[in-house]
Amino acid sequence: MPDGIQIRGPDQFRAQVRRNGVQKSKTFKTLREAQQWRRVTDGKASANEFVDLKQLKNTTLRQACDWMLEGSRAGVNANAKNIRAKLRYWKTTELATWSMAAIHDWDLIEWRRAVLDEDNAEDGEVVGAGAECGPQSVIHRLNALSKLLQTWSRAHRIPLVNPVSRGVRPPKPDGRDRRLREGEEEKLLAAAATSSRSWLKAAIIISIESCVRQTELATLSWDRVRLDVEYPYFDLPKTKNDRPRRVPLSVRSIEALRSLLPVDGYQVLRGISVIPVETGRGIAHAFKDVATDREFPDLRWHDLRHEGVSRLFELTDLRDHEIMQITGHLTPSMLARYTHLRADRLGARLPGGPLNKR
Repeated sequence: MPDGIQIRGPDQFRAQVRRNGVQKSKTFKTLREAQQWRRVTDGKASANEFVDLKQLKNTTLRQACDWMLEGSRAGVNANAKNIRAKLRYWKTTELATWSMAAIHDWDLIEWRRAVLDEDNAEDGEVVGAGAECGPQSVIHRLNALSKLLQTWSRAHRIPLVNPVSRGVRPPKPDGRDRRLREGEEEKLLAAAATSSRSWLKAAIIISIESCVRQTELATLSWDRVRLDVEYPYFDLPKTKNDRPRRVPLSVRSIEALRSLLPVDGYQVLRGISVIPVETGRGIAHAFKDVATDREFPDLRWHDLRHEGVSRLFELTDLRDHEIMQITGHLTPSMLARYTHLRADRLGARLPGGPLNKR
């Protein structure tokens, strides 16, 4: 009989472990169960725990992604949708057929270099001309992979070294900070007025005034718009973050919406889009036709939302959490890049400032 195992009767195998003056014992029906318990228990006590890595070695990245995508393993919060999308991406890569035990940080660095075309990047740049996507997308994909490996390891109680380690992620790019320059809004609206898309000028005004996202505006229907109440608004039942929100309307945005009304009594127009496009790309294409790089250098549709959020900080006394309700940002940290726009107002609270002068 193996050491530490005693036969106590029919189908009774007692396993014992003595370590550091402490004794533990347990009885099992089979010798195999007793041996396995003794091996694991003794290993934990001596920090020499046996770990069977067979399952880790036999599980491919694609299989792990499928496991994570089942049910709610990817989570149920606002970020879960993005994680699932990134896991589906990993299933299409060359690494998908690899054993999870075979994926190392140097493999991910090689993948990153290829995806970002780093070898052909100009001096000081992170991305080459043939890049598949930007650094931020690569960071999101790696974060999803890291979450997958941590979740799988914890669920199966099999330790693994997370290859998404320091140095694997590319440098985080600076957020765009393109604002409308002096006179540029008027010039942009004049150009939009000449577009074959009669709705484009109003769409630009709505975007700046309400800070609405491209897809949110494209999917907005008239039955979600209320212009006949004391405080006009429109409802966005489904947003980028899967959280509905109600957007209050300024005088300019109300006028822009009224200019788009096809008939009176818009409430009955259930399901009819405010902007006649199928997706947000339709808005972006129309905008690009008039906002050429020659006339409006490096101006994109999303910059209008950035302009609108900036104006909320500059021109209103709304608190950060109130601005979040309008813009749909999830956390105050997402608005940190705008807080400097109010720094000059702090002077009024300093000694000798306007509010403290006697």
